[in-house]
Amino acid sequence: MEWQIIIRYDQQYIHLNANVIYSSDQIERIKIIGKNRSIVLQNNRPLLLSRGLKSKRIDWKLVEGELHNSYVLKAIIKKLEKYLKTKSNSSL
Repeated sequence: MEWQIIIRYDQQYIHLNANVIYSSDQIERIKIIGKNRSIVLQNNRPLLLSRGLKSKRIDWKLVEGELHNSYVLKAIIKKLEKYLKTKSNSSL
């Protein structure tokens, strides 16, 4: 599953492609691809959903690549959570 996210940083919009590259019963890995770099973020969303813990906060971890700007990382995670929440609600 692949989709595009757009974040605003420094008065400009950054277009990124997101793709789920691995998913198991416990973790999910999402690759974020920009113009000249990519990162891989891991979360525990499948584990939380299987246990019925919808209100618990999803834990995110940067497992590949480097991102030196914490604001951009938080904005990416916020957009990913928003997309994944709408995706899981529509599949119910």
